[in-house]
Amino acid sequence: MATSACGPRTKQQRQAYGEKRTDEATLLLNEATNHLRELNADRAEPVLAKAKEVLAHPDVDLSPEGEMLRSELAELQARVPRVREEKVRREKQAVAERERKELESRVEKQRDAVVEAMFAVNEALDALEAKDAGSAQVTAASDAIQRTRERLKAGKELEAKDEDYGASARSTERKLEQAEARLKQGRRVIDFVSGPLGGSQEAPELEKKARKEKDLAARLSLYTEVRDRHRLCASEAEKLLSEMPELARSPLPVKGRPMVLKAVVMGCKKKAGLTQRAVVKLEKARVKWEKAQAKREKAREKMEKLKAAREKAREAAKQKALARKRK
Repeated sequence: MATSACGPRTKQQRQAYGEKRTDEATLLLNEATNHLRELNADRAEPVLAKAKEVLAHPDVDLSPEGEMLRSELAELQARVPRVREEKVRREKQAVAERERKELESRVEKQRDAVVEAMFAVNEALDALEAKDAGSAQVTAASDAIQRTRERLKAGKELEAKDEDYGASARSTERKLEQAEARLKQGRRVIDFVSGPLGGSQEAPELEKKARKEKDLAARLSLYTEVRDRHRLCASEAEKLLSEMPELARSPLPVKGRPMVLKAVVMGCKKKAGLTQRAVVKLEKARVKWEKAQAKREKAREKMEKLKAAREKAREAAKQKALARKRK
């Protein structure tokens, strides 16, 4: 037993010292409890070690709280590994939550970009059906579809990470396939409108010019071009109709009075037939003119030969007269 300079300590002195140690241990255990509550096992461990050292003094046995504090110490020491595991779990959970929120943010941003791109595609496709649609609208629609495909490609990795976005992306792909079909149809129609149909619509001006033309060959050439334009319009319209039967009664993107493809076929055929009559008439006139021209040429050649024969006869008579004079 420890002794002091004044002799051995009394039981009362030892009990007082033990209570002092338990008070110190209580503060340490409270501090350790707070650290463990904050999941800070690294800071709790040295505090618990110090508390263990304090409670190890034999005088603590005389304190009424000694046994209770040692039990609390053991409980806190047992909590340390669980606290470490909980901290790791929560850190992983925090990382997962942060990654989830980041993924949600990326998906939302990607989804908004795709929706915006598809809106531009739909606007561009609608513009293909306007009366003033042309190559510029075809290019705009094609570019809009390409931009949307590039946007989907940029977010490809998100499809596997977010099931809802993956389904949305696949739906958008199907919509783009439908958009490609509409673009193909729109391009085909616009090519027809700006090409064969446009040529047929410009034919009346050529016909006016043909009526005023005095030269038969030039007039025939103009009427032939008018007829060929109407024929091309009819044949291309029939081809387009066979490729896309749904266009039979759909209005074409042309200025002025609305036109449907089936009516265009009938109209161009009728105009080609009427113009063909003029062509046939002019061809007959040309044949007649060519025959008359050939007849005139033949008569001219005959006259030229007769004239040459007369000149030759006169020259021969002249030479004969000169010969008589010399005799």
